[in-house]
Amino acid sequence: MKLDEVPGTNYKIFQDDNEFKYTSDALILSSFVKSGKKAMDLGCGNGILSLRICNRFDEVHAVDKNKNVLESFKKSITFNKLEDKIYLLEENIFDLKKFFPTNYFDALIFNPPYYDYENIKFNTIEAKHFFDIEKSLYLVNYLLKNSGSLYIIYPTYRLAELIFKINKAGLRVKNIINIHGNISKEAKSSIIIAKKQANFGNDFRDFYIRDGLDYTDEMKKVYRNEVILWFIFAQHLLGI
Repeated sequence: MKLDEVPGTNYKIFQDDNEFKYTSDALILSSFVKSGKKAMDLGCGNGILSLRICNRFDEVHAVDKNKNVLESFKKSITFNKLEDKIYLLEENIFDLKKFFPTNYFDALIFNPPYYDYENIKFNTIEAKHFFDIEKSLYLVNYLLKNSGSLYIIYPTYRLAELIFKINKAGLRVKNIINIHGNISKEAKSSIIIAKKQANFGNDFRDFYIRDGLDYTDEMKKVYRNEVILWFIFAQHLLGI
């Protein structure tokens, strides 16, 4: 078990070498999350998203069915004295209706498994990765308050599929941010911000991690754990 920094905060995170560790995608996703009262970290893993956003909310509920990563997350919560801020639930996300009423959360943050539910190959992918993204989006609609926001990251090559399923579930895509590793590279991941009971219409933005060998100003903001969405929008509107 390794104790690491949570970038842009005073918190620490325990990470197990045998389990999934957080990546820059999680850091970038968390920097697009606006403040509110109640947030849900869906499929929280080791808790990096919850630890990054918890100071923006009165309470954060984090759920995962992986007992091993939750044990690490519990240690992080205790170490950082966040027992009254972050609440863990060891449960399958598709059973959350048993625990929460509808229209409960202001924000839902989601870094889902990326396997193709319709075309999954069980001879090459372990069954534990089986995941129904469409079913999860109907759950998101149930959990979010009216005008609440979903923040989700997904492979760019599957962006059209995800947008279709978000709209099918009754949510409306408002912002699409394509994440490029460098200004000379194509995007591999995309963030979608969708709202419940909102009108159609969205904005497209590009986010670059590096400009050559150096981090971009936007990525430096990510490492400082700043909310950067409106900064990017202002740049676009001002043409800078």
